[in-house]
Amino acid sequence: MKKIRVLVVDDEPLAREGVLAMIQNDPELEILGVAVDGQAAIQMIRAQRPDLVFLDVQMPKRDGFAVLAELKPEERPAIIFVTAYDQYAIRAFEICAIDYLLKPFRDTRFAAALARAKAGIRQAREGEVGHRMEQLLEHMRAILDSRPDRTPEGENNGNDAAGRVVLKSGSDLHFVRTADIVWVESQADFIKVHTTGAAQLVRETLQNFEQRVPADKFLRIHRSSLVNVDHVKKVTPALYGDYTVLMADGTVLRLSRKNRAKLKLLIGRLAHSEPA
Repeated sequence: MKKIRVLVVDDEPLAREGVLAMIQNDPELEILGVAVDGQAAIQMIRAQRPDLVFLDVQMPKRDGFAVLAELKPEERPAIIFVTAYDQYAIRAFEICAIDYLLKPFRDTRFAAALARAKAGIRQAREGEVGHRMEQLLEHMRAILDSRPDRTPEGENNGNDAAGRVVLKSGSDLHFVRTADIVWVESQADFIKVHTTGAAQLVRETLQNFEQRVPADKFLRIHRSSLVNVDHVKKVTPALYGDYTVLMADGTVLRLSRKNRAKLKLLIGRLAHSEPA
């Protein structure tokens, strides 16, 4: 896991050493160094881009608030103020500091502030990663959708080089051939994509996924089931006019009598497809 990069800013040697002593053995932290005045702090923050800064308030060449005022919003790290003056606490929290440690402080108080900072930084990182993954996912979908070997309607023409969909499962992107998809089921806000080798749980609606696969190969036989007709093994009449659809992976799905029109479509497509 990526370490949290830390900078300590204080003009008092004993104060700097005290903070360093409390964090130097923490395996989650990487200590970038120390700054002894406000101007040096600005330069080091811009050069080294720390995730977290322990920042004194009253210092030479610019106080802690002036340091933050000088930085652009995107340059500002998470801040824990460490000071001997309590009158600045409200101002510190107004600028969204993680915590305000009043010297002298207990080890437990310091540990609580650090834990809060770690949690906030990890959460922010996860959000950034998730956003980048969503951007990458949309980019890859756009690439596949714009390939010249796709039909004007946007459906894949069966060419394996282009016949793929991108699935986001957790933090991973999976590139799956549509020909390998056996069937897809809806599970609340997710879908489960069953392929010839595995199954992927994806946060997406079945309706949206149905629009991303070839309409001549995939058929919605139930509100929660989408099948690849090339993987249908058998259709059998059941009770009350319903039908059971046996898939190549052994799954038995239901096609109700209300969907007779879908049954005709399925039979028609099966008649023109190769055996699974």
